[in-house]
Amino acid sequence: MENPSIQGLVEAERKNKSFVFVSVLFNDEPSRAVEYMKANGLNFPVLIDDKNIAREYRISGVPETFIIDAKGIIRQKIIGPVQWDSPDIKAAIEKLVKER
Repeated sequence: MENPSIQGLVEAERKNKSFVFVSVLFNDEPSRAVEYMKANGLNFPVLIDDKNIAREYRISGVPETFIIDAKGIIRQKIIGPVQWDSPDIKAAIEKLVKER
């Protein structure tokens, strides 16, 4: 549900060197994820979880999103889907990126 808006955000921020987006494949087959990404025209990076990421971040389901600042500090954890390419979300991310 979120992936089209994630793609929109990633495309909008493509030239912003201070912004990095990484999706984590949790509890799914990598081959299915690759096919899904291709079929839906998605090209953002996907990290395949070796179960260490889920354990480290205490992921219990999907979607769960972590906003992490330039110092590696988790600034926010969001449980549930978000419209990532909305003006409010873009403004919040821009504010966080400028804080550095």
